[in-house]
Amino acid sequence: MREPGYTYTTLSARPGESVQVGVSFYLDAHAWISAVGIESGRPRLSIAHGDVSVSIGPRQPDWVTAEDAQIARSLAEHASAYAAEVERLSTASRAGAGA
Repeated sequence: MREPGYTYTTLSARPGESVQVGVSFYLDAHAWISAVGIESGRPRLSIAHGDVSVSIGPRQPDWVTAEDAQIARSLAEHASAYAAEVERLSTASRAGAGA
């Protein structure tokens, strides 16, 4: 049986510096990923796993700019590259396992 996915958040603070927040998602079948708010014109990408979630959207939902669109496109391009690499590794793993 495979290990379940997990998600965690880290907070790092040093005197005189702002707090650094990190969120790591190691997703499994219990993850929830969705583009929400599309029908209302307030789009967000939401990812939830366990007790941790993130919502990504334009700076000002009521005033979306070309820069917001470019940032969303960059996110999509990186997600596509990530998906392609995970698919490649999955195929290699299956081939190595004789599946």
